[in-house]
Amino acid sequence: MYTGLQSPLVLASASPRRREILEKLGFTCEIQPANIDEEAIRHNDAAEQTLLLARAKADVVARAGRLTVAADTVVVLDGDVIEKPRDTNHARTMLQRLSGRSHLVFTAVCLVFPRGEKISFLEKTEVHFLQLSEETIAQYIATPAPYDKAGGYGVQDAFGMANIGRIDGCYFNVMGFPASRFMRALAENRKFLL
Repeated sequence: MYTGLQSPLVLASASPRRREILEKLGFTCEIQPANIDEEAIRHNDAAEQTLLLARAKADVVARAGRLTVAADTVVVLDGDVIEKPRDTNHARTMLQRLSGRSHLVFTAVCLVFPRGEKISFLEKTEVHFLQLSEETIAQYIATPAPYDKAGGYGVQDAFGMANIGRIDGCYFNVMGFPASRFMRALAENRKFLL
């Protein structure tokens, strides 16, 4: 779809889902995961913490002459950040908490333009889970799918398709990258790409 960049954008993430979304939008990506100490960046507000992490990732990876894209996604339930599961028991507990309830997904994106201009934004989506049986949870956590995803689930996999009743907001935000908001941000800041 978008082919206006002369060189690949720098993606400060190893997430295959972010890369897939950007490539479907027509971008070529150079993957440069940001090695930052995420534990050192803490804020009592999950959304603000997500913005701080995206900005820190962008700062580490940004290169002159290239568009750099960094992002961070968190799942929030009852004010608690639900990270990626550490093990099977942690994944089971996460999914039991999400079962039959709504939670929020925040993704912060930071863009560093070729001449150094920087913008960032935050996207919020509400996800409504159906009631999950213990059997459904057990079958899912026995696969590798939950363990590299915030919240312990993938909206795009069979589990997500079968057990998410409704999404209010951007579907791609739940995958880890708010595609339409990103495209709007590029269009609104096109002067920084010229």
